[in-house]
Amino acid sequence: MSNLWNLQFGGTAAVPILTRGEGKLSDSTSDIKDLTNLGIYGDQSAQVKDPINVVKDFAWTNSPKSSREDVPKIQMIEQRIVLNSTVTNMIYSTLASADTVAAGLINTPVGIFDRVQADNNIATDASAAAAETSDESQEKSLKEKIRDQYEKTLQGGYFKTFDSDVLKPYEGLYATEYTGFNYYFPYLEDSYKEISNSFGDGESNVAGPIADLMGNLSKGLAGIANIVKPGTYIEKSQQFSMGQTGRDVSFTIPLLNTGTFDDVKRNWQLIFGLVYQNRPGRVSKSIIDQPVIYEVHIPGVAYMPYAYISNLSVKFLGNRRDMELEVPVMDEGVDGGTSNNIGTIRTVVPDAYELNVTVTGLNEETRNFIYASVKKDKLTVNKPVEAAPSPSPATTQIGAATEPNTIGGAITGGGTRNAAGRAKQAGNVVPAGFDNKAATGRRGRRGRR
Repeated sequence: MSNLWNLQFGGTAAVPILTRGEGKLSDSTSDIKDLTNLGIYGDQSAQVKDPINVVKDFAWTNSPKSSREDVPKIQMIEQRIVLNSTVTNMIYSTLASADTVAAGLINTPVGIFDRVQADNNIATDASAAAAETSDESQEKSLKEKIRDQYEKTLQGGYFKTFDSDVLKPYEGLYATEYTGFNYYFPYLEDSYKEISNSFGDGESNVAGPIADLMGNLSKGLAGIANIVKPGTYIEKSQQFSMGQTGRDVSFTIPLLNTGTFDDVKRNWQLIFGLVYQNRPGRVSKSIIDQPVIYEVHIPGVAYMPYAYISNLSVKFLGNRRDMELEVPVMDEGVDGGTSNNIGTIRTVVPDAYELNVTVTGLNEETRNFIYASVKKDKLTVNKPVEAAPSPSPATTQIGAATEPNTIGGAITGGGTRNAAGRAKQAGNVVPAGFDNKAATGRRGRRGRR
């Protein structure tokens, strides 16, 4: 089998970069320490169109591939954050201010600065004129820096944009690049929908200070007017409290190592790649490369344009043994820098892994996301990434979990069952050596040595 990934150093000797394809990264553009480099992966459209399809290609069930066409899927498109959140927050907040101050403002992060400057260009005397000239010079410099950073990020295709109008309010929250990893996992959980709302005093509302002032004044007047009464209280309307985190989506699947050696190799590489990409990398004493984020889609169930893996755990099930596996490391100077399995590792391999993943949205789930979960348009960026046509009737689209077959969005039970139960759930067969006890982490009779 071909490798799921390759490790290569590129221009950053401190942290090897995990790549989906076998193309050699440029040393100059993949140096994370170079602050002028935003993206390091380059065009990953071909890799995104070649998904890691766990549903079809991995040994999580003994059922034939032909019987997996209607298995519900969760799609996770991996992205690397390329711009500090402080900068993106400043740009996004400026755009939000432009929306608030005037509908006619220029739709750029510097538009509001232009409007403010236009309203304050009258000097009253020589000293005031000189001070204003200095302020204008500093303001112009700041605007230029913001504009340059914004345009560089925009021209590089790092700001995610959406075709659907319902998702446009979320454009520009994160500046990201595709890493080339696009996953499809079986989704056989019981959880469908759960909401929890909260209304409060609305301290976070922009009009909060004014409302507090008027409220205190009215309380004081009411207290004086009703001083002889045993108690006074004025009712207040409550403000909806918008959260900062989104919903959680969890799934659990077994990865069976009781078949071919290719199954063992593929399962180990899948787990290693997920763990590797979801840990920070120390580039220098002051710079880290952040864990990746994902765009997540389960048709009719959930959609999250920005999400992260908040919890990932892997358990050993059944018997274990030491096995030697190849580690694909791309080493410059060996075979012209092409992919070379120059490293091996002797590691523990169980009869099966139990993979548990929890994905958490970076935004509160809104009506926008609920609508997108039932009518998800394809994702477009400055450098469009379009899916390759599939020979099956349905066509892959980035951001739409329909590769390569159509998903109806139906959910079958099994979220609280053990790993073997999940394999049985879709009419699948539990491998020899496993029973329910072995699948929950305890060896059954056939699972004991």
